Amino acid sequence: MKAASSCADPTEAFSSSRRGSHEPRRFLWNDVAAQPRGWSHTLVNGATRRKFPLHQRRSLCHSGRATANLPLKSDLSLQYYTRPESISLSQKQRRRSLARGRLTLIMGLFGVAFILLTFGYIAWEQRNRLIQRNEDDIRNAAFFLADHTARLLEVTDLTLKQTTALVQGKSWDQVETSKALWQQIHAVQDALPYIEDVWLNDSSGRLRLTSAQFPTPATNVAGRDVFLAQIDSDQGLFVGVPILGRVPKAPTFMISRRLQDGGAEFGGIAAVTVSLSYFYDYWSKIRLPKGSRVVLLRASDATVIAQYPPPTDGLSFAPIDKSAFDTARGTASRAGLYSFISLDQERVGAYRQVGAMPLYISVSMPEDAYWTPWFVQTRLYGAFALIALLALLALTVLASEQFHEQAANAALLERQVALRTSELRTETAALEILNRTGSALAAELDLDRIIESVVDAGIELTEAQFGAFFCGASQSGKEHYGKFEPASLHDTFAVLNIREICAPAFQEGKTVRLDNIAVEQGHDGTPFTLDATPGAPVIRSILAVPIVLRTGDTHGILVFGHERAGMFNRRSERLLAGLTAQAAIALENSRLYRNAQSEIEERKQAQTQQSLLIRELHHRVKNTLATVQAVVGATARSALSIEDFYQAFVGRIISLANTHSLLTEAVWQTASLREILEKELRPYNDTKGERIVLDGPAVELPSDAAVPIGMAIHELTTNAAKYGALSVPAGKVVVSWEAEPAEDGTRLRLVWEERGGPTVSSPKRQGFGSRLLHRVLATQLNAKVEMDFNPTGLRVAIDAVLKQARFPEMSV
Repeated sequence: MKAASSCADPTEAFSSSRRGSHEPRRFLWNDVAAQPRGWSHTLVNGATRRKFPLHQRRSLCHSGRATANLPLKSDLSLQYYTRPESISLSQKQRRRSLARGRLTLIMGLFGVAFILLTFGYIAWEQRNRLIQRNEDDIRNAAFFLADHTARLLEVTDLTLKQTTALVQGKSWDQVETSKALWQQIHAVQDALPYIEDVWLNDSSGRLRLTSAQFPTPATNVAGRDVFLAQIDSDQGLFVGVPILGRVPKAPTFMISRRLQDGGAEFGGIAAVTVSLSYFYDYWSKIRLPKGSRVVLLRASDATVIAQYPPPTDGLSFAPIDKSAFDTARGTASRAGLYSFISLDQERVGAYRQVGAMPLYISVSMPEDAYWTPWFVQTRLYGAFALIALLALLALTVLASEQFHEQAANAALLERQVALRTSELRTETAALEILNRTGSALAAELDLDRIIESVVDAGIELTEAQFGAFFCGASQSGKEHYGKFEPASLHDTFAVLNIREICAPAFQEGKTVRLDNIAVEQGHDGTPFTLDATPGAPVIRSILAVPIVLRTGDTHGILVFGHERAGMFNRRSERLLAGLTAQAAIALENSRLYRNAQSEIEERKQAQTQQSLLIRELHHRVKNTLATVQAVVGATARSALSIEDFYQAFVGRIISLANTHSLLTEAVWQTASLREILEKELRPYNDTKGERIVLDGPAVELPSDAAVPIGMAIHELTTNAAKYGALSVPAGKVVVSWEAEPAEDGTRLRLVWEERGGPTVSSPKRQGFGSRLLHRVLATQLNAKVEMDFNPTGLRVAIDAVLKQARFPEMSV
């Protein structure tokens, strides 16, 4: 290696060292005047600049004290000497600058916190004042409105007493025919603007006199609450529920007083009709917070008498939270505040009793009624606080940045020393990574862990920001495994068409290294296109290395990348070549191990399946022999001759064989109900297909249910062919069924109906078919069987729950 004896020599040696002694790169010295005091010229390597202190530059380039034969090892960079006392001084200066910056930042943050706390306290106090003012407003409003309502009711009470005095001592016939009395109560109505009408009703509720019309129209109020409440006892002045007037079609409510005859018995009522519009006109003049609601209600049942703002139809009032209202009255019966929810809105209300009557005025507002005025008032304070806050933050950030910049300049020398030291350790670290990865791969058989180890080692060796592995069998899909740091690079990597960019690696098994995909072209001469998301990182350097097995097949592709251009070089390729060779051996060992494990598992499964089939075969043979034995015994007991025995036995064995053939086609799992019916009844159908009717959904019978149901259908078919509907040309058989899910399986309801056959009568003795239907089906399927020997035709209904089909585990 050439000795570094002049300014050009160290520069050349440094260039060779940084390029791995493969591709020399020229470095330039920048103008000394552009550098800060105490620093040398700047070395330019592409976009990277490195600064040397003047005392280090002199040790490299001084003509009288040049350092000869600077040692260079492998790809390591230039070595130089530094003064420990200078490094120590730089560290102290950096620490002091950082301490000043932290103190400035803390003081600034303290000022920001003080401004925010002060503004928050002022805003909170302003909010509390607004809430208190609103509560005082609704308290005062409740007081004045309750007082106004009490005065109106006092006048109303005097009016009713005056009206009662006018009719005292007169019979109802005299009252009804007295026009003078009518004129008097009409004058009372005209004198009071809030009264719509004055009423006099007898003890039956019949209207005897009204100020609205003379002679009195025929009407009755026996069903209204103002009348019913006064029958049993004197309620004093009673306020009724709101009603919609018949003539003016306006909402009103009635107030009544009890009339007594000479014996203190109930003699009727005197009542007035009060217009709600009078209350609404008066209440609308009261100044209240936005969203307020005024309600006149009864204390006994919380019935709303009047409400402002009024509803659109006049009577659909907002509901009152009676429980909250009663709880508040339990604490303060005359007046107070309470919270409640109405129409899904939290509200605060003030209530006040109307005189001594069981009536209350409630004035409520939304919980957040303070929000709009509070926002308007605090907006100005917030503007001043924001200006002060921004100014303080700007000053704090500026001072902190200045101190940090000083600390950064002091730390530059330390970073340069650390950079040279890290370069000296690069080769040793690479060898350690290769040795460690090789040991791990030699002891690993799991495919995913092998790939993960190889990708992680490749990232360490190449200093890539991410690495990904693409399987050879699924090159059109996404990566099999990937590691991205930072994670935002994954989205950028997913945008790239990596199979096109690294086509030689995927298609020909060649290594592909691209220094800057933003300016390079593909293997076919087409420029690459970077479709990156705005603001996201851009991948520029790409290195793709195939993993080739001993058979020559490409197992997969390793792809590494970095945001910086020219990140990878030939040294990276050589390191990855050694890594992929180790990975190929490990993957081959993993494949052989998996193949051996798969073969062992397949043999175990085959042996298990064979054992299961043998056990199932033994089980089916036993069941079949038991069924044949039962058929022989039952047929022998019911047969009258050898010929009858032979015919019946052969037919039943054929039916059993047909059912077994259907089960065999389904591997002894299920048999179709429709196919069983078609095989039994097809011989008896006519050319038009109208003699046999099958109606029902597709139902698969489990093997445990297929045999008994198939034999039952055979017995019903044989009976119909001998004695029933199928024994005559005009006969017809209709089979319908339904299926619905049940707790343990599927519930089947099947109905067999015969039509157009001979007259049916109950049998004198029970044959094999009857015993099969009642005993076998009930025993094996827990089925419910109903037989109706209707003279027009036999009807059989079967109701059973079909268990889910499965392979029973039976011992041989």
